[in-house]
Amino acid sequence: MRAQGHEPRRNRRAQIQHDLARLGVATEACESLARRLEALEPTLSPDAYRAALTAAALAEGMHAQERQALQRSVRELREMERLLDAFSDEMRKLDEALQTLAAYVERMRSQAPEAEPQTLH
Repeated sequence: MRAQGHEPRRNRRAQIQHDLARLGVATEACESLARRLEALEPTLSPDAYRAALTAAALAEGMHAQERQALQRSVRELREMERLLDAFSDEMRKLDEALQTLAAYVERMRSQAPEAEPQTLH
């Protein structure tokens, strides 16, 4: 339904928001898009008005999909960072354990009699 040119600005904008919402545009985006379309609306034929609404709804839908994909990527990146931090902590612990074992082996070798070579397991 086309908003009427003689309606007060608030009613025209509310009608545009309603028309956008009917096309599936998220409530948060309706107000911003309605403000922009409100300036064009008086110059548009009913068909052009419907086409502008449809185009705005499609563009907002694509933008919403991209925004969701970006949010998903950020969540995945944070999870990978968390996993890498945990892996790094485990590697640090393993390195400390290996250093302790190396020091123990070195001490055992230094205490062994010179004449008898020993294999340590």
